[in-house]
Amino acid sequence: MKKIIITGLLITASLSFNACVNDSDLDVKEYNVISEANMDAEQLVVAAYGALDYRFNTGQGRDDRPFDHAPSNWIFSDIRSGDSYKGGGGTGDNPAGGTHQIETHDLFPSNENGYNLWRALYFGLKRVDTALRAITAKTTADFPNRDIRIGELKVLRAHFYFEAMKNFGSIVWYDENTPIDQINKIPNTFDTAFIWSKIEGDLNEAIALLPANQADLARANKMTAYAFLSKAQLYQKKWADAITSADMVINSGQYALVADFEKLNSEPGYGNRENIFAIQFSINDGSTYGNVNMGDLLNSPDSPGDDPNHPYLNGDDFHKPSQNLVNAYKTGANGLPLFDSYNNSDVTPADNVDPRLDHSVGRPGITWKDWAAMPQQLNWSRDISTYGPFVAKKNMISPNSSGMASNPNGFPWALGNLDFPIIKYSDLLLWKAEALIESGQSAAGITIINTIRTRAKNSPYVKDFNDHSKNAANYVIGLYPTTLSQAEAREALRMERRLELSNEGHRFYDLVRWGIAEQYTASYIEVEKTKRTYLQSASLQPKEEFMPIPQIEIDASSGIYKQRSGY
Repeated sequence: MKKIIITGLLITASLSFNACVNDSDLDVKEYNVISEANMDAEQLVVAAYGALDYRFNTGQGRDDRPFDHAPSNWIFSDIRSGDSYKGGGGTGDNPAGGTHQIETHDLFPSNENGYNLWRALYFGLKRVDTALRAITAKTTADFPNRDIRIGELKVLRAHFYFEAMKNFGSIVWYDENTPIDQINKIPNTFDTAFIWSKIEGDLNEAIALLPANQADLARANKMTAYAFLSKAQLYQKKWADAITSADMVINSGQYALVADFEKLNSEPGYGNRENIFAIQFSINDGSTYGNVNMGDLLNSPDSPGDDPNHPYLNGDDFHKPSQNLVNAYKTGANGLPLFDSYNNSDVTPADNVDPRLDHSVGRPGITWKDWAAMPQQLNWSRDISTYGPFVAKKNMISPNSSGMASNPNGFPWALGNLDFPIIKYSDLLLWKAEALIESGQSAAGITIINTIRTRAKNSPYVKDFNDHSKNAANYVIGLYPTTLSQAEAREALRMERRLELSNEGHRFYDLVRWGIAEQYTASYIEVEKTKRTYLQSASLQPKEEFMPIPQIEIDASSGIYKQRSGY
């Protein structure tokens, strides 16, 4: 099957963020646009998919390189949850200027990261809206794929609104039936129940319109819509509904856990069976660098002096796994997590650890993927004294992959056509496990968790760099007894989500929806600030569970938008 190449296709000058049109100084115009009249419906749909990577062409370099607002949510979830540090060249080295403040929970309405995220989401929504207005006006005689493409667009719209809800809470909602001249008059004061009902409505309509399979790998299908619906129901604690929707995906037989956890995070295409929906990236597509994952460009390890023996030639060393996360992978003799004591001391070579640790986190002295020149070195980290020696290893293409896009100048670093998963099958399995546990079916939930742990247990382990007959660490992972109480099962589920999906952009949103974000981050900071002194004054206030509405958008709306309480 072929892939849809997610392009930076531009559609009209109207793609500029519509809240800004009241002020000519803030009106954002796109460059090199193509007239909508000269584009067919399929191109409009591709343009909507293209917005998933948060790149948009306004003539400003930052907008084509979303370093500060990546769709992986490494800034808005991972560094806020304590699974990673900002990293880079010190606390003053900030994509967009406000990333350090986001990590330390010092949020403010002028934060440019938040503004660029808001813009990226509403640029995406505008592309979806433009396509829907054009396609719904057609008949199936004029456009045979009409209903299927409408279904795809409704999945995309649900995704963008979902992301807006997770990050901002108070958002602006409109659809293709909203009169154009009314869009700039819509407030951001809809209650959450209303927004969730609209998201669910889009997904149910998509389910009715979409086929179970699509010839193009990247396109949303019926199972994609069911997966998003399960997630929306989970966020609303509709446990029975979430189970039913998840089962539609599971029972379809279209997706599965792949066998090799390392390749899942390293080899383009290997995760296709597991990725229910993913952002598609490409190389050698006629563009300067290819449509690579610019949002995570800064996160590959450093290469002092552009050492040619380094796997990626260069890198900025952002998105660094935290000491707390590394410690969380410790296991007891039974191979189960040390829930209450894992952070009492830092990992040593003598400790038992979950084998997923060295697939997920780069540690000095440990083999780096399939790189044979050297194991990971201390000097791959730019500022060890501030951020420690661990390096992001997930979402980092194998340096020997044919999909590698690096060139002799080192740019773009560590990128290629490795897709980024928005929904993985493992994620969906854990939604079902959570819903089962919360609805009193703990044994069934634990059985699912054990399925995921079995994959980790049976997946090839990272080997010692000098002796491939030995493992790189003491890897021990076991299965839970199905007799756990609901409280114990809940604890196991929450830990499993952390270990399986670490630094994939989920953790902070999980903490918020579980109602434990303030308590958890306070406990995390209390210990972590003794190791990372820049966290001394960090603290999460309840208002900071959501990003503030960008002040520039409030100003541009002439007061129609309202700031979240407390900011």
